[in-house]
Amino acid sequence: MKTHYTILISLITVFLLFVGNIMLAQPTHAKAEQLMEKYEFAKAAEWYETYFLSHSPTDTELRNISYCYMQINETAKAEKWLSKLVIKESATAEDMKIYALLLKSEAKYDEAMVIFEKLSSRFPDLKSFSNEQIIQCKLAQTWIATPEFFDIKNVETFNSKNSEFGLIKVKDEYFLTSDRKVENNASEEYGWTGNPFLKMYKIEMNGENLKSIDPISDLNLGYHNGPGIFDEKTSTIWFTRTKSVKQKQKPTNPDPTSWFSGKIQDVYTNRLEIYSAKLVDGKWTEITAFTHNNAELFSVGHPAISPDGNVLYFVSDMPGGFGETDIYYCEKRSNGTWSNPQNVGPQINSIGKEMFPVVDKDGTLYFSSDGHPGMGGLDLYKSSGSKKDWSLPENLRFPLNSSRDDFSILFTEIGTKGFIASNRYGGLGGDDIYSFEYSPPPPPVPTELILALTTWERLDDGKLIPAEGIKVHYHIVGSNVENSIEMVYPGMYQTVLDCDAKYQIHGYSDSFFAQSVEIETKCETMNDTIHAQLIFERIVVNKPIVIENIYYDYDKWNIRPDAAIELDKIVVLLTDNPTIIIELGSHTDSRGSDKYNESLSQKRAESAVQYIVDSGIAFDRITAKGYGEYKLVNKCSNGVKCSEEEHQMNRRTEFKVTGFSKDQPVIYSAGE
Repeated sequence: MKTHYTILISLITVFLLFVGNIMLAQPTHAKAEQLMEKYEFAKAAEWYETYFLSHSPTDTELRNISYCYMQINETAKAEKWLSKLVIKESATAEDMKIYALLLKSEAKYDEAMVIFEKLSSRFPDLKSFSNEQIIQCKLAQTWIATPEFFDIKNVETFNSKNSEFGLIKVKDEYFLTSDRKVENNASEEYGWTGNPFLKMYKIEMNGENLKSIDPISDLNLGYHNGPGIFDEKTSTIWFTRTKSVKQKQKPTNPDPTSWFSGKIQDVYTNRLEIYSAKLVDGKWTEITAFTHNNAELFSVGHPAISPDGNVLYFVSDMPGGFGETDIYYCEKRSNGTWSNPQNVGPQINSIGKEMFPVVDKDGTLYFSSDGHPGMGGLDLYKSSGSKKDWSLPENLRFPLNSSRDDFSILFTEIGTKGFIASNRYGGLGGDDIYSFEYSPPPPPVPTELILALTTWERLDDGKLIPAEGIKVHYHIVGSNVENSIEMVYPGMYQTVLDCDAKYQIHGYSDSFFAQSVEIETKCETMNDTIHAQLIFERIVVNKPIVIENIYYDYDKWNIRPDAAIELDKIVVLLTDNPTIIIELGSHTDSRGSDKYNESLSQKRAESAVQYIVDSGIAFDRITAKGYGEYKLVNKCSNGVKCSEEEHQMNRRTEFKVTGFSKDQPVIYSAGE
């Protein structure tokens, strides 16, 4: 990602991914190691380059210099030095993994796939990871070969030899964030990169020509500032500042048998905070710290605001997330304060980094991530929804995305025109501002399309890995003629479809619940490939799965219309998976007697089962079980005071697969 924000938004620890043995280095290496400990990676890399002119680098030194170059975003140099290590037998799984990812970020997809194959062969426990990355490399090659219809241009007027990103619209002006060298900040050098600190700048134009780019003195402090977002409804800018926090930290020693114990020392860690300011008569006033800043423990930054101004989204590495950095939100209360942060959930957040959220005027969430299937580095994604309810993120593909970092999108026309930031090759500096505009070509258009389908398994932590062994069929909606789709690689399928038709795609397996997706082939552009994916949940015997939104009237067990909608989904599940046998269980809260609750829950379960049987499912494939209050999911047992929301968690309906109606291998069972 951009040099600075890979640095800033990740929890920075002084002891690095590659340098586990750094404290055991020989005295002649002390200078470079000291520079690394102070985060002066640019100088440390320069020192190593000079040292290697007269010395052969050790494995540790190769890791160190590669890490230095990765931290200042010179990935080509990192790749060069790490390549000298991965050819050795001493290369670790982590060495090969990072080298392959570097190749991917350099768009060397064929070479990357070779390394991923070797990684899978040498370290079988990384087979799923390697297969996932190979699929992503193939997808990237497909996306490059069949680009989306966007014209991308470097906005040279805005860019310098350093980094520019975070372009936003404030009234009729543009602001951006940059570490460019100007007369009044040339002496402020950030040791990590060797460049000045990040500042926010105002762009003044004279027609099509640049008049000036000046730092915004009201908002910039001495350290890093930006990026931000402007709320037009309240004339408020929300922006990021960085704070250096002093901590006591002991160096990590990865070798438990080593005699070297290290030492406890003071460490300065960069943490992000959010601030807001009001625009009054052309001046920024009332600069206020966000109520949920907590720089002693974690970062919050990269703010984004919903169109109505009532939901603030931001990025944080606070405890309890799904990955390195997640997107969170707070809701504005009626008194103007902000509610406690809530994670937007695993549909958006991955085990990697989610960063730079933007909410467009139509409510679409755009963000960057290195944890979802992508081309390399940070990719741009979009999703529909709000708060915790989001659609599956969609990769914006090439050319909005590249093999490197693409982020910080700004739309000037919804969905079709605007700006992004990227450190892709061919720019003027580290990160550059690029304009984009949707420009579909004129006819003729194709009469056929290639369907490129990927199949994924969703793990309990939300991570997606390639799902293998899936049988895939398709048919035109309204037709009963089924056709199979050929697998071209584990987890990837391709076939040719007619234009201007609706298709139903089905995926089946003994190990997963069946999945389907409907697509429409509109041949309106020269792009001859349509992409789709199926995401599968593994069948785990005796694992309870909650059926959402099954409610009953007080002391009743008849099926309400809203419950019928959810039970219809179970009918579809049983129809699509004709071999599974399930138990449908009903649970109550603890209020009322144990015997009464057991009887009521049994009647409710039987009522739900009867509805499903009446819908055409064989009675011997489903049983009813009333558990009463015997399996509470929280503390709310007899006599414990709880809120209505907490009691509602216990009033639930679940189903679980208990077996199969014909011989079939059972791969997993809950509790095993």
